[in-house]
Amino acid sequence: MNEKIYWIALNFINISYPKLQKLLNEVKNLEEIFKLDKKKLIELGLSKNAAEKITKWEELPLKEEIRYIENEGINILTIKDPDYPILLKEIYDPPILFYYKGNINFNNNISIGIVGTRNPSIYGIKMAEKFAFELSHFGFTIVSGLARGIDTAAHTGALRANGKTIGVMGSGFKNFYPPENKKLEKDIIKNGAIITEYPSFTLPEKYNFPRRNRIISGLCKGVVIIEAGPKSGALITANFALEQGRDVFALPGRVDTLYSKGTNKLLKEGAILIENINDILDALNIEINWKNQIEEKIELETEEEKLIIKALERPSNIDEILSMTKIELKNLLSLLTKLQIKGLIEELPGKIYRKK
Repeated sequence: MNEKIYWIALNFINISYPKLQKLLNEVKNLEEIFKLDKKKLIELGLSKNAAEKITKWEELPLKEEIRYIENEGINILTIKDPDYPILLKEIYDPPILFYYKGNINFNNNISIGIVGTRNPSIYGIKMAEKFAFELSHFGFTIVSGLARGIDTAAHTGALRANGKTIGVMGSGFKNFYPPENKKLEKDIIKNGAIITEYPSFTLPEKYNFPRRNRIISGLCKGVVIIEAGPKSGALITANFALEQGRDVFALPGRVDTLYSKGTNKLLKEGAILIENINDILDALNIEINWKNQIEEKIELETEEEKLIIKALERPSNIDEILSMTKIELKNLLSLLTKLQIKGLIEELPGKIYRKK
């Protein structure tokens, strides 16, 4: 029998990786675990409930689960697979497996988390998109939780840059949440991944999400908190990141708004204050490693970019650039950001742009 059925069964029973390691020290292979009696399983550290479920594992809805994931094109990666994320494997309690849809090498890029409140300000949304967009251009994979608000903005920013992004769910694939992000899911899996440790029919119960957050931080070198209230789930992610030895970055916010209380508190407690992506690159000490890749991006890519550079023979504002280039405003704003990242133009006070 395919070994993955035993992995799926253990995941259904919610066996943690530390307990699984203890079991595997006693047996030759995964299948042997299911031949142990209840008394032995309890002696090895399992609860009575978990031990009983293992002895009755064939009663689990495994056929239904396997049928669903095969029909939906869902992949499974176990902690023993060579492609399992290296950083995630380092944390105390990594998922023994996760389900995923998408097209990504989990160990190919440096990943960074961007999370925050589900009820952000316009400024928060703008900054989440901006950081995700710019970091994507430096080759980062953006990780977030697919939630409304800051998470959605982070995924969107990465996609706008044609970058890679990973969404970590707090439910099974059958119960995708939030439902309004289904279109986002389709866009992400083209050049990224949606992942979850929860079996396919798991509902988006409230208690699933705090546990999900350890995966977001576990996949990353650091986590950026954009806006968060005093009880925001983003603070749980920040705490996991600290426990896992990851860097925590926070964007300072207005002192008179609720959604800045959490981020400002993190800053008081030692989080790294960020104003732009250079603060992140410096803290992670990877600026030199990416020098060649950054230099490669300096070459102009499109005729529209050349039009903008030509228009900036003298410093100009947005209206003047629009008039000279005839580029649609939304597209123009995106191109101006890209040209700033490449170091070809700079923004002056009053939304004036000029060539460097």
